[in-house]
Amino acid sequence: MNALSLYNFLRRLKAFGRFFSISRLLVAAFALAILIGCVLLAAPSSTADTARPASFLDALFTATSAVCVTGLIVRDTGNEFSLYGQVVILILIQAGGLGILTFSNLLFLFRRGRVGFRDRMILEQTHGLLPNVTPGELLLRIILYTVVFETFGAVLLTWRFALDYPFSHALWLGIFHSISAFCNAGFSLFSNSLIGYQTDPWINAIVMALIVCGGLGALVFADFGLFIRNRLRRRRARLTLHTRVVLLTTAVLILVGATTFWLLEWRSTVPAWPDQRFLTSLFLSITARTAGFNTIDMAHLTNATLLIVIFLMVIGGSPGSTAGGIKTTTFAALIAQLIARTRNRPRAELLHRSIPDDVIAKAVTTTVGFLTVAFLAVILLQVTELAGEPHHLHRGVFLDYVFEVFSALATVGLSTGITGDLSSAGRFVIIACMFLGRLGPLIVASSLIGTRRQIDYTYPEGRLNVG
Repeated sequence: MNALSLYNFLRRLKAFGRFFSISRLLVAAFALAILIGCVLLAAPSSTADTARPASFLDALFTATSAVCVTGLIVRDTGNEFSLYGQVVILILIQAGGLGILTFSNLLFLFRRGRVGFRDRMILEQTHGLLPNVTPGELLLRIILYTVVFETFGAVLLTWRFALDYPFSHALWLGIFHSISAFCNAGFSLFSNSLIGYQTDPWINAIVMALIVCGGLGALVFADFGLFIRNRLRRRRARLTLHTRVVLLTTAVLILVGATTFWLLEWRSTVPAWPDQRFLTSLFLSITARTAGFNTIDMAHLTNATLLIVIFLMVIGGSPGSTAGGIKTTTFAALIAQLIARTRNRPRAELLHRSIPDDVIAKAVTTTVGFLTVAFLAVILLQVTELAGEPHHLHRGVFLDYVFEVFSALATVGLSTGITGDLSSAGRFVIIACMFLGRLGPLIVASSLIGTRRQIDYTYPEGRLNVG
């Protein structure tokens, strides 16, 4: 190879690297994982009945739901998939739950010193950043926390399931549900999810703990680790604002959600005994924001309860976690901005700290993008599912379709039971929602638009009457 050929090759390689920005690589990686999962799940060996393998659409839907850690299903995971198929689903869940974090960190490591502002913004949106913690250190901590929590969860769940099943089956149940819960995937090997363990405090407590820990995000635990280490060394230490806001917002949402469900379902489907009623309400409050497990039939809940569940699903978990939604910190920033305006304060404030205007702008953009996609998806689902039908005769199922869209877009996985009845076009709508919800509409849009040069000028200001 002469010097000119080498120069041209290096130019093409550089152009290739510019084209595949971090956002595009993330989208491509998830799409590839879904495609591989689809091929594996469509094989006859993946189903319990090899004579009835999963169709391409069923395999695609299941693979997307697993990689995007959603939990919506069109086939019974425990009964219709073989052990091989269940292992494939579990690997897809682990790859989707942990993969977006480790993959973004690895890209940061490989491209250290060449990460621009846009890429850094994408990384911060996908997993966040901590001061004084390198991406390599954060990567190791993410893996460590994942292994520790999933291992402890598997051991504790196996011990309980062993009371009802042979040890080998109980071990598989424990491993599967531990990983599914920590990754906030919501996949279960039971046909009715965890309804059979509705009043079991051990199963409820372990699953809820795994869901919450997975939804808090690795940044929170990394910050806790630094805090404890500095305290042991008698250094001055304080949790970051991010950690404090995440913990406070999460606690408030869980308690408010559980209390609301407890009141709304007082005379409905929730068990009659006070301790069981609150346990069920608490589980629903936790799982509604991200996980997808259920201990009650969602189709039997009141409309008011379903609307509150949708609200919690929109908020979701926290940045850097396996959860979906707009995130707890985004919600907290929006509330802080609202309070600041009502109090005539110049800037939003949280826990005695002023929030930068660019953070508020990002929170507004994220929320608007999320709700815009949800609005369009609801319209598409109405068109695909009620084509040629008199819509006035189907008003009663409108909330079911809205619930399904928000559950998919927030990667929650709860359903009122209509998932399996969706048309082929409707399933593609839900598949798109799960994909957009896992990566985030902004990342997908950034991958499509590409890199745009920052403009250094602005137009003159103009006044606009709003409100």
